[in-house]
Amino acid sequence: MANKQRRYKFGDYILRERKGRYYVYKLKTIKSEVNETYVGLLADVVETYLKLKESGVWGTPHSATAGI
Repeated sequence: MANKQRRYKFGDYILRERKGRYYVYKLKTIKSEVNETYVGLLADVVETYLKLKESGVWGTPHSATAGI
């Protein structure tokens, strides 16, 4: 039986599966040393993203008038 992949890398982020749950880690490289910082459960990260998106945090930027 082939082993299932348990680690997925997307740019500076890693998803790891443990016991059916997915965890998010952020990679940081300092002086050629790679550190992983725990972000949270994937479900919680997605839920927070959706709440911020719905509340308009990432809406269109404010356009100032020409006099400002």
